[in-house]
Amino acid sequence: MPGLERVPAGARRFARRVLPAGFVDAVRGYLVRWYLAPGNVSRKGPIKRWFRHHVLRRPPVLHRVIVHVTDHCNLNCKGCTHFSNIASPAFADPERFEDEMRRLSGVFPVITEIFLLGGEPLLHPDVESFVTTTRRLFPASRINLMSNGVLVTRMPESFWHTMHDADAWLMLDLYPIGLPVAQIEDLTRIHGVKLEWTDPRAEFFKLPLDLEGRQDPADSFERCRGANNCVVLRGGRLYPCAYAAYVDLFQKRFGVEGLEPSSEDSISVVDPRGAWQIMDFLLKPVPWCRFCDFNSMETYSWARSTRSIDEWTSPAVVPVGGPSREEPES
Repeated sequence: MPGLERVPAGARRFARRVLPAGFVDAVRGYLVRWYLAPGNVSRKGPIKRWFRHHVLRRPPVLHRVIVHVTDHCNLNCKGCTHFSNIASPAFADPERFEDEMRRLSGVFPVITEIFLLGGEPLLHPDVESFVTTTRRLFPASRINLMSNGVLVTRMPESFWHTMHDADAWLMLDLYPIGLPVAQIEDLTRIHGVKLEWTDPRAEFFKLPLDLEGRQDPADSFERCRGANNCVVLRGGRLYPCAYAAYVDLFQKRFGVEGLEPSSEDSISVVDPRGAWQIMDFLLKPVPWCRFCDFNSMETYSWARSTRSIDEWTSPAVVPVGGPSREEPES
């Protein structure tokens, strides 16, 4: 999990050897939530938000938003929180993307960071247009094209020119898959493209889904601050996290019913109540938070997915309708 690497690796290994796993996971979750991962919706406290709203009369600043360029991926990671390893190939439409991002810019003219990802965004044959459109509509935002790095060395010259001209960051996951790090760094240096590697992605969290929705939404939302709380734009609506936004991919794969988000679990980017009401919505729990079982949260080492339901649930859970017959690409 990003941020936890600030704790020395030796200390983490020692804790794993001598302390109960449940205790280590609990401490880990506490550190991430309260010290290592500030909120991803707003990083201004209530007093500063009030002052900006009522005194300065300016729109709120959204700290981070995620938009899928593709739903599917070319790297079959275990327990993907965007369900990309079980998604059928799906490419975002550039025109629809532009329309939705224009509407978003009308509500939040200032967004600190915009993440274009998936899935694997470099699978999209027109990925450059998404970078160009985002920069045109959000001239002051940091744009991160987030990739697993597998296809980076195969990208054409036009891709590198687009990234450079848009002043966009190429953010790469450092999974334990043997990426040609030196070659990638040379390419970015030659083309003048900003590059950022994530911390080594060897350890991940598993936030199990409670398919019966028995969790306390307020408690789950509060504990989600450092785990899954990143606003997602999908279909013209803003969701509090990827789980809620893309749970239909999980349902399609495993035939599970009852997880469908309601109208109360997301908000339209053209909501007539205005930007501050949208921000207030994003800072509060939604009913769908009842499906996130933080009491059973655990960590695991990166591995290839077997596409079994227990990668997202407790091992004893049995899918209601069985897996779908449609298999995504590896």
